[in-house]
Amino acid sequence: MFKFIRFIFLLIIIAGVSLTAALFSVPAEERPAMIAAVKAHVWQRFGGTITEVRQQIEQVAPPEVVTSLKSIDAGETFQQVASCGKTQTTALEKSTRSNIYRWTDENGKVHFSDAKPGDTRNSEVMSVSYPDRKQYFKLKLIEDTDNLPAFTRDKVNAEVRQVYRILSRDLDLEHLRQVFLNVRIIGTQDDFQRYRQQRAPFLRTNSGFYTSDNNEAVVFQGNNPQQMRAVIRHEATHVMMAGLYGATPSWFNEGLAEYFEQLELSGQARQISAVSYHWNYLQQRHSRGQLLPLREYINLPPQQWYAGNLRDHYGLAWSLIYYLMSEPEGKVFLKTMMNDMAENYCWSVPGDEYFDHHYPGGFDTFEAGWQNWLAQPLPATHRY
Repeated sequence: MFKFIRFIFLLIIIAGVSLTAALFSVPAEERPAMIAAVKAHVWQRFGGTITEVRQQIEQVAPPEVVTSLKSIDAGETFQQVASCGKTQTTALEKSTRSNIYRWTDENGKVHFSDAKPGDTRNSEVMSVSYPDRKQYFKLKLIEDTDNLPAFTRDKVNAEVRQVYRILSRDLDLEHLRQVFLNVRIIGTQDDFQRYRQQRAPFLRTNSGFYTSDNNEAVVFQGNNPQQMRAVIRHEATHVMMAGLYGATPSWFNEGLAEYFEQLELSGQARQISAVSYHWNYLQQRHSRGQLLPLREYINLPPQQWYAGNLRDHYGLAWSLIYYLMSEPEGKVFLKTMMNDMAENYCWSVPGDEYFDHHYPGGFDTFEAGWQNWLAQPLPATHRY
């Protein structure tokens, strides 16, 4: 046993000397990038990258962006490491027919829920408008709080269902599987930190995280119900991506999560608005020539993606998805890409080459269209 320990110790010393020699063999200006790459690889293996991610956001982003980018967590970053990111799924089940109710409260506000309201005088059954053909996921909401706002459970249920419906109906996915999603809402920061220490001790976060071992999104309730539900929508999107495709390109995974984070339900309408802080920031950076070339960005592996300029990377991811969802060619491209990934689970999509083969006119045409789109005023809201 002692010989084995001594052998491991010698290996560590040799590796350390080799790394030090390599570090000092490169020019001084290149050392920070090399250190970042090594850190990204090590953190990827041991589960702590999110701390780095959060610290970078807090350093480079104004407060409103730090607030909005609250869903940087274990699940979305390196859930790909084990088993290609695969999470618990099963074949789709035919859903039992459940009514969806629309009712107006005493303040004149309209609500939707699949639970029958206590007072049915101002309620209306909407099942014809919202048919359930398949059961796309099983949602379990765990309330570790004493003061969850009224109708939160109904709103979370309705919003997450709509994320699935848009992806399955509007993109016409043919390879959906039923995904299990557990959402835990914790009422106090002390309780949140105690639970984080149990489930994700490597992380330092005060807002939310996701653990892939039990498909659980853990969210601090805070004092902003809309913000809390945005975190849940973001995490629900990641759960679906992991369940359907396993490891996916970072821009695709994060872009879709950022996109559906903005989902709003109003009456029978579903809408997703453009994110102005992403838009304004990208326009400024692009006009100054400060963004990565798009081909280079599309091809970034996860460890480089999360070790880089996160404000740029999240903004670009959101913009690529929003642009693709804004035009017919983009929707067809996303549908093709999603079906290919579903058929070839854990297949690493070859970035710009995939665009060259599947986007009309190839990557150059896509990039030119995206640049022209980015030069315009804030794009219109998407309505479904």
